[in-house]
Amino acid sequence: MKIGIDARMMGSASGGIGRYVFELVKKLLVHDAINNYKIFFRPKAADSESLDFFGKFSNVELIPSNARHYSLSEQTSFLKQLNNVACDLVHFPNFNVPLYYQRPFVVTIHDMVHHKIGGAKKTHFLHFAAYKKVMESAAKNSRAIITVSESSKEDIVKYLNVVPRKVAVIYEGVSVNSQVSSEQVESVKKKFYLNKPYFLFVGVLERKKNLVSLTRAFDIFVKNYGFEMDMVLVGKQDLHYPEIKYKALDIKNRDRLVFTGAVSDGDLAALYRGAYCYVSASLHEGFGLPGVEAMSFGLPLIVSNTNVFNEIYDNAAVYFDPLNLEDIAAKMNLLVSDRQFYESLAQKSFIRSKNFDWNNTASQTLKIYKECLGENI
Repeated sequence: MKIGIDARMMGSASGGIGRYVFELVKKLLVHDAINNYKIFFRPKAADSESLDFFGKFSNVELIPSNARHYSLSEQTSFLKQLNNVACDLVHFPNFNVPLYYQRPFVVTIHDMVHHKIGGAKKTHFLHFAAYKKVMESAAKNSRAIITVSESSKEDIVKYLNVVPRKVAVIYEGVSVNSQVSSEQVESVKKKFYLNKPYFLFVGVLERKKNLVSLTRAFDIFVKNYGFEMDMVLVGKQDLHYPEIKYKALDIKNRDRLVFTGAVSDGDLAALYRGAYCYVSASLHEGFGLPGVEAMSFGLPLIVSNTNVFNEIYDNAAVYFDPLNLEDIAAKMNLLVSDRQFYESLAQKSFIRSKNFDWNNTASQTLKIYKECLGENI
């Protein structure tokens, strides 16, 4: 059978979705040597290392597409490409499915954040209307919907009016290699001038991450409890929210904040290994992959008390009200001042991380493909 994968979002510029696409395709190819895979990718976005890896498999055809996601060409030239290749099933790992694509497909919808949280990305009425139209069409016309948490499934059923049985929850896995030497840790600390224990945040600097509240709470923590700690924030700036970094820096102890920008996988692994714990005051997530990666290093978590974080992180985290700065600061203090509690949480964190594996993600996804094609593959 011919199975198409829309990998146009594969690449570091697409953040968590780019990682999801790469890891999923990589493991699918390992698990399935029988079917033929047509991988649609954007030459400007995909890195050569990923393409070289996929190209080693005899059942793979790499198909370049210059159609940018969320563009008019996605609805025209990319649609024409899809129709010409005529796959038996296409998996769109994000909701941007061409409206007039009529062959069988599966779609992954990671979250419903734009329905729940306003922001610069949807200020224009027509943009938001187009987003809703495309997502609703993808949900309605797909053979199945994959999502990454039970929390996201509840939102999809609620906002897109689909029956629960159509939505399959398949967790993501851990990508970052936790085998990091002490020399690598010291090197990355030197690179970013880190000479104190540090809290670590990883993610795009966007509105839903609630970073301004996080850094202001950190300021309260330093003032009220007096610990010599830094906070490292890893991730690229979202061009729609250039003000977030400047507002986050508007605290008394701004010299304790380190913004690294986007980093390599090697540096990220070393930053995880060298961190004291992982923190996130995010208001909404579909899954929360950086926290899961942090758990694979045995890092305790201090995170928002949201449904998805409770589901994914379970007993590996201390939870706070993300809108209460004093509560965030108090939970930071709890983990820093109580070493016995810290060690207990670190052990639970590492154990919890074993529940998330890209091999499981791929095998469960392949099962969805088989169900959608009547077990013909």
